[in-house]
Amino acid sequence: MTEIHLNRRGINSIEVPAEVEATPGSDLVLWIVNHGSPLHITLASSNSSAFTGFFHENLYVGGPEEFAIPIRENAYPGTFNVEVIAGYGARKAEFRVVVRERAAPEPEPVEVPAAPAVPARSLRWRSSAPALLLAAAALILYGLWLVYRVDLLNAASFAALLLGVILAWLRQRS
Repeated sequence: MTEIHLNRRGINSIEVPAEVEATPGSDLVLWIVNHGSPLHITLASSNSSAFTGFFHENLYVGGPEEFAIPIRENAYPGTFNVEVIAGYGARKAEFRVVVRERAAPEPEPVEVPAAPAVPARSLRWRSSAPALLLAAAALILYGLWLVYRVDLLNAASFAALLLGVILAWLRQRS
């Protein structure tokens, strides 16, 4: 709760904190304490539209008053200013509101059931040899096509590459 003191040091005097903090989805609660005779004050903020729907409010303060400024649920971290004006503009004080990110709730520890050990798999280098040989053959056939420009070599290169991909895919599935 943020305290604002009025008429404590003289008529229409305003005492505000330099900076207050708020979080998205909460209310910035202002506790306005009048130490003297009743007066009208204005609360205003010209740069708060990204954080709240609050813009301007005129209040008659006879005694302690509570005023809430709702901070939007989807507000990003940042700052805005709130002005407190008394004496029909004769006195003005301003404080900064810092909107901080909401602290993320700490995740509760999750118990992971013990899983049976998975046997280590050996490298399948030998089982991937046919796919690698087909890829090498496709590369050689394509190189020959580039030199001789025989369309049959290009088609054979494509077929060898396609067979290598299909073979690797089938080995991966099993």
